[in-house]
Amino acid sequence: MIVIGGALAALLSREAPEVAPAPAQAAASPSPAPPASGLAAKLSASHPPGNPIETARNATVFIQTPWGTMGSGFIVDADCRVVTNRHVLQFDSASALRAAEQSPLIAKELHRRQTELMADLKALNAKYREEVRQNGKGSGAAMTLKLKIDALQDDIRALPDTVREAVRDNISKTELYARTAKYKVSLVDGTAFDVHQIEYVDQRDLATFRLPAANCPYIKPGQSAQLRQGERLYTIGSPSGLTYTVTAGIFSGYRQEGDRRYLQTDAPINPGNSGGPLITEVGEVVGINTAVLLGTQGIGFAIPVEDVPGGVGR
Repeated sequence: MIVIGGALAALLSREAPEVAPAPAQAAASPSPAPPASGLAAKLSASHPPGNPIETARNATVFIQTPWGTMGSGFIVDADCRVVTNRHVLQFDSASALRAAEQSPLIAKELHRRQTELMADLKALNAKYREEVRQNGKGSGAAMTLKLKIDALQDDIRALPDTVREAVRDNISKTELYARTAKYKVSLVDGTAFDVHQIEYVDQRDLATFRLPAANCPYIKPGQSAQLRQGERLYTIGSPSGLTYTVTAGIFSGYRQEGDRRYLQTDAPINPGNSGGPLITEVGEVVGINTAVLLGTQGIGFAIPVEDVPGGVGR
């Protein structure tokens, strides 16, 4: 909630010949001193925040996985604990297989290999016809060419299954590798850390880890239950690799799925935004950006910040 204080004007009396001086106003509270040390001080010096959104930006992280995906997260306390989505960090072999089978890159590669094999088959058939014309079907060269033609036709028929099997094998290898992989986590100034000890939250799309640093900047928690429809909200993340992008929208409403409550917003949530903070105009985090409704625009969802184990800003 944003409270806007009005200025108090002095009231002048027409009857009073003199005007008493207005009571002295209390001195404005001094701005908090910048952090004296640690990561918070480093970021404050390199990227001094000019508003609450930029303050939250300094506590947002960019996450890159060893298998090429990316996401966001944010620091929730001075001890450098980071919150993000489970799906940002955890390799999901079933989803990876579905994505690969539907990928236009796989279809393009399949078409390329089919084209190459068909060209090879055409060349072999031409050689076979020439050999038969000159020496007959019974010649050793003709028989060898016929065997090659038959084998190549088998390869062409089996090519879709061969490609799928290669994809499955590659995904299985990646799944094994992911169990011990390190994630690269970076901040707005380019400072990067390797992280591998992850804690996943049971039955929630949440995960936490700690940065190997001290005195980190962090985003203070808001109260998601006090949001009002139409209230301005912001996301910070790295959609499609465009790091530390800020987008804006409004709070659209609460949505219930089973016993879980979600925050709906029309603030853009794109690949790379997952795990990043959903914040208010005063820079308080109210949710963790999590998902969008497929086939629509402007319908995104966030997990309420109160669902983070251990709390935020402590």
